[in-house]
Amino acid sequence: METPGSGRDWRKHIVRQLQRRDRHQKLHFEDLIHSYNQLLMKSNIVQLWRDKNLAATPSLSPEPQNVVSLQSRHRKELIEMYQANGELAQEVFSLSKQHKHREMDLQVSHSRLVELEVRLSELEGERERLLERFEELEKANARVKEDYDNLQQLYRSQWEQLLKREVEGTELIQNMIDIKVQAARDLNYRNEKPKRVQEKNLEKDLAVISRVPISMDTGVFRPVQKLLPEAARHQEIKIFKPFRSSRKRANTSFIGVDCSPTNFCSVARIPAKVRFSMQEAHDGEVNAVKFSPNSKILATGGSDRKVKLWDIVGGMLQLVKILEGSNDGVTSIEFDPSGLHLLAGSYDNTARLWSLKDCELKHTLSGHSAKVTAAKFKFYCQEAVTGSHDRTVKVWDLRKAACVSSIPLPSRCSDIVCSDYLIISGHFDEKVRLWDTRSGTKTDEIPLQGKVTSLDINSERTQLLSCSRDDLLTVVDLRMNETRQELRAEGFKCGADWTKAIFSPDGSYAVVGSSDGVLYIWDTLTGKLETSLVGQHKSSINAVSWSLSGEYVVSVDRSRLASLWTDC
Repeated sequence: METPGSGRDWRKHIVRQLQRRDRHQKLHFEDLIHSYNQLLMKSNIVQLWRDKNLAATPSLSPEPQNVVSLQSRHRKELIEMYQANGELAQEVFSLSKQHKHREMDLQVSHSRLVELEVRLSELEGERERLLERFEELEKANARVKEDYDNLQQLYRSQWEQLLKREVEGTELIQNMIDIKVQAARDLNYRNEKPKRVQEKNLEKDLAVISRVPISMDTGVFRPVQKLLPEAARHQEIKIFKPFRSSRKRANTSFIGVDCSPTNFCSVARIPAKVRFSMQEAHDGEVNAVKFSPNSKILATGGSDRKVKLWDIVGGMLQLVKILEGSNDGVTSIEFDPSGLHLLAGSYDNTARLWSLKDCELKHTLSGHSAKVTAAKFKFYCQEAVTGSHDRTVKVWDLRKAACVSSIPLPSRCSDIVCSDYLIISGHFDEKVRLWDTRSGTKTDEIPLQGKVTSLDINSERTQLLSCSRDDLLTVVDLRMNETRQELRAEGFKCGADWTKAIFSPDGSYAVVGSSDGVLYIWDTLTGKLETSLVGQHKSSINAVSWSLSGEYVVSVDRSRLASLWTDC
């Protein structure tokens, strides 16, 4: 519904628009209209003059010749006027056409001008926003610079405190080491005290017995009442029998298992089938397995932080004892040559030494800053060697439970073996390095084609076996430090960075487990694959051990299974 006066408003608006258009268009056609008016005036004058002449002709009665000439002249003038009128009309049409074109150009220019004005206003607005944003960024930059200066100052103060803490930590570690060394000395002193007392008592008894006359008839000591103590005066002391060359070493046993030495096999027997399988040897992945020197005890270590000791009875594994004390999974196991001690590396950055006489933890070798991947005895059992992911190899005095030397490595250590004064280490940078323990210097380096997962050395200490992640076993002659054989097989895949490959006791064969649970055995002399054994393993085999008697092979895998293999 219109409000009062709304009809008059729009009418006035239309009138104003028409007047504006009239003024605007009149300027373009003013010259043309003026010319046209002059031409129309001339035409009217000519027409008026013609009419007058025609009207005056009968009254005047001029001569015929003059009239004819006058008509012809008027006709010519009329024709000329018509021609001029046509030319002017053509000119008017051309000017009108040009006017239309100019009007269109003017409209295009006007619309372009409007667009440019709109764009200019947009750019002005954008410029204002950018200026505001610039000012905000300037303020933010000032705040960030102030925060940076404060953080820089805080960093300097924290760095100074860190240096002080490192110095204090170094001193604290040294004090702890000193305390531990002293505690180890005190422990060794306490452990040796009963032995010293026993030796002294034995010396006293021998001194007393040496002064007692011997009756050669009865072969017994007849103690002299004055020389023997009261408790010995009423008993007979039998004479000691002399040692014989054929006598065997006295057996040393623990928890009912015989630890006496067994003869070393001259020829290893290649296993052919699984004799027995333990489905859950550990509560987690089984990482390591090792036979004792007498081949009667089997040790396994797993991610459940336990070392288990097994006895082989009737071709079956029977759990005998569990060695506890590790704070994380066990990575490696090693017996000393006497079979009386066991050394194990762990993920908790330590190695531990157990005495198998009483199955008690004897020492904890701590000092690495990353997991210990290998722990081995040196030939003389008073020292051990450990390799770690912290890129060091450490030599330990087992009498003091202290590190006596540390060798820095250029890469993470995966495994080590020892030979006389030589330590051989395998690394993740695809190299095997040989170190002189006396000087701590590298004597040689053997490049391989993949990460080294394990090392083993034969009984004669002349050949080295390496396993690497490129699915290759390499036999190296340590006398020349040259590759002797490269052992490959179709289907063999190295399943992990800690997969272990070993020599047979006589060094004639190499055995390793594959990622698919198959056991592969090669002839190290010819490089030929002797056999591949499929048992109950369904996952990657981590480690294998071949008994020194040559009778058994045991393999362990990631699914907690342990399999006992025999040749029949």
